[in-house]
Amino acid sequence: MKVKVKLDIKSFIERGDFRTLKVILSQQEPADILEMIEELPPDEKIVVFRLLPKDQAALVFSELEPDDQIALIELFKEEKLKEIISSMSPDDRAELLEEMPANVVNRLLSYLTPEEREETLALLNYPENSAGRLTTPKCVELHPEMSVKEALEKIRKEGRDKETIYLMPVIDHQRKLLGVVTLEDLIFSDPDMPVEQVMDDKPVYVYATTDQEEVAQIMRKYDLVAVPVVDSEQRLIGIITIDDVVDVIDEEATEDIQKMSSIVVTEQSYFHTSSWQFFINRLPWLVALLLLGTLSSGIIARFENLLASLPIIAAFMPAMVDTGGNIGSQISALVIRGMALGEIDQRDWWRVLIRELLIGAMLASTLAVTVLLRVVFVTRVTYIMLAVSTALFVVVIVSNIIGALLPFIAKTFRIDPAIMAGPLLTTIVDLLGIAIYFTVVNFMLSV
Repeated sequence: MKVKVKLDIKSFIERGDFRTLKVILSQQEPADILEMIEELPPDEKIVVFRLLPKDQAALVFSELEPDDQIALIELFKEEKLKEIISSMSPDDRAELLEEMPANVVNRLLSYLTPEEREETLALLNYPENSAGRLTTPKCVELHPEMSVKEALEKIRKEGRDKETIYLMPVIDHQRKLLGVVTLEDLIFSDPDMPVEQVMDDKPVYVYATTDQEEVAQIMRKYDLVAVPVVDSEQRLIGIITIDDVVDVIDEEATEDIQKMSSIVVTEQSYFHTSSWQFFINRLPWLVALLLLGTLSSGIIARFENLLASLPIIAAFMPAMVDTGGNIGSQISALVIRGMALGEIDQRDWWRVLIRELLIGAMLASTLAVTVLLRVVFVTRVTYIMLAVSTALFVVVIVSNIIGALLPFIAKTFRIDPAIMAGPLLTTIVDLLGIAIYFTVVNFMLSV
């Protein structure tokens, strides 16, 4: 039984009590060890890795940030480094090499057996962010003519070194995928029954070139813990397990949040990214949005006579702008999330438009009445009250439509819809809100 404890590794290292530390570490999960050593300097991390069994060390090392991995590679003794790299799963190994400089990649590849090297390079040949990069060939492969008894015997013999034994692909002698079978199916079936009669002959699978985000959607949709990966000729390459897909979901969510906040995407964690890098990542969008936002001064200048004759209308301008931005941000977030989950397709734009016209009208009516009641406390001039509430009505409907359609427009031009949310959408809606407000008020007051 593994016991989770809050451990001050540094104090053990300073006391030189490595025997006790080794025993305690052996009872910890790799994820917990990762948390414990995160803040340690590289020379103390090395001490911890020397105390870990090779399989545990490989799991912890594969989850470190790239900068930490590079630092440790330079400090590891050759024997320990070989041990860790060889013990890593092929997909984790490929991910590691992808982040390393060329000289380090060549060094690490030299530590692998010819078979391990071939597996790793095969995964690296697939496009970045594709299913192929997440695939592990370490799965138990069954054949249809096997009996259930023979299949279970093979699992007992090979399963300990495989990524998972919950789901096994069934293939023919040309490696073409015929179906899948779960361990549960085998356990509760007649031992003499052929695997062919137990397997699911219409399995869910993905191609090696399938985008990793689509893989995550498929596994979420069908509640899968593993999915077979095939090439263009339906030949089995390996499987993708749920632990790798959880990482993909985290990466995609982080990427979308960064894009929606108008930040250049970075894969490193907050404390592993330098202040200068954050400055560079955030500055371009802020400058662009600042310049775009200054267009509002030109719009206001066009209506300076209106403002001079009726300065009270300036008091309601922030409410117009804020409400329009809030409305647009709300609906764009809903549409982008729907797209990410596969609930909304590019062809659904007209359904979303009709639906949001109705919802926008209801929201606009409610908010227009609300602002009308609020304006009463500022002025009792009827035409100003009507002008402000009418302007807000139009701003809400237009902002809602823009927020709903911008993600579709982005996809049409192969732009990530997340970029259209957040500050960019708010700036666009703010400009339109100011223009609509002054135009409507000017029109109503001139009638």
